[in-house]
Formats: sequence, structure tokens, C-alpha cells
Amino acid sequence: MSTQAPISEDAFLDRALTRIRKYFLALAAIGLIACLATLRWAVAAGFLLGALVSYWNQRWLEHAIKLLGDRITQQASKERGGLIVFRALLRYILIAAGAYVIFSVSLAGLYGFLGGVLLPFASIACEVAVEVFVMLRRET
Repeated sequence: MSTQAPISEDAFLDRALTRIRKYFLALAAIGLIACLATLRWAVAAGFLLGALVSYWNQRWLEHAIKLLGDRITQQASKERGGLIVFRALLRYILIAAGAYVIFSVSLAGLYGFLGGVLLPFASIACEVAVEVFVMLRRET
């Protein structure tokens, strides 16, 4: 028997971004350990670099969305819309440049880098699975 009061759906969903970050960090640690244990160091180094770039990109994207939302809802925003869009494009240019540099050094490192860059998708998939599980459980 559980003594905890059930949390509201809004409170559960409000914490989704925090859970996604935790899944990201856990998957990055598991992936790095797996790369180190089973693959070459170049793959592990590429994976680590991809994970770092991806985490940085995720945080930067969160900030840009907040600024853009503030700009839309509050006309008193200090950020210019063009600068926000430029920063968004700059992120992907930097990722492409990093992939090119790694590709020119090591193809195995590029595979690891791409694995690290795809971590946000895996993190979001974990969150989707948790939300589906919780919502189905509430219906019963």
C-alpha cells in the first residue's frame, strides 16, 4: 500500500524536461562505458564528444525557445528575433563542422560522434515510454 498522494498530471508533465536530462546523462554514461568496453577508443572519444555537443545543444535550444517565447508573449524582450534564429542555425553549423573534422580524422570516431548526437532522441523516447506507462496506469 502506498502512502504517497498521487501527483497531479500537470505536476508530472511539468517535470518532463528534468527527467529527459536525467535520461540523457544516464544513457550517455551507459553508452560511454559500452564504447570503452567493446569498441575502440576512437569510437568512445567520438561518442563522448557527440554527447557533450548534444547536451550543450539541448541546453542552448531550451534557452532559445524560452527567449523566443518571451519575445512573442512579452513585447518588451531585449533579444532580437534575428539573433535568436542566427544562434539556432549556428548550432547546426557547429555540429556539422565537428562531424566533418572527426570524419577527416577517423571514420570510427564519426560513428561514435553520431551516436552521441542522437542521445536526445533516445532520452525523449524514454520519456515517452514513461508517460505512456503512467497514463495507462492511471486509467486502470
